[in-house]
Amino acid sequence: MECKIPKNIGLSGRILRFTIAGVLLALAYVKLSWVLLALSLFVFFEAFMSWCVVYYFLGINRCPTKKK
Repeated sequence: MECKIPKNIGLSGRILRFTIAGVLLALAYVKLSWVLLALSLFVFFEAFMSWCVVYYFLGINRCPTKKK
């Protein structure tokens, strides 16, 4: 069984999210915060899957369209 999640984040958005997730992960380590750790893991998930839940509900798609 395959789960197809439509991608809605482009390359620049993914890079930005990976950067933010890394900063949040470092802050979680320094502050010993479970909340920051959970938030950084969520942002890592979004970047890895190229899918943003906020974009999904707002109908935004930042992925480039493929030309035939």
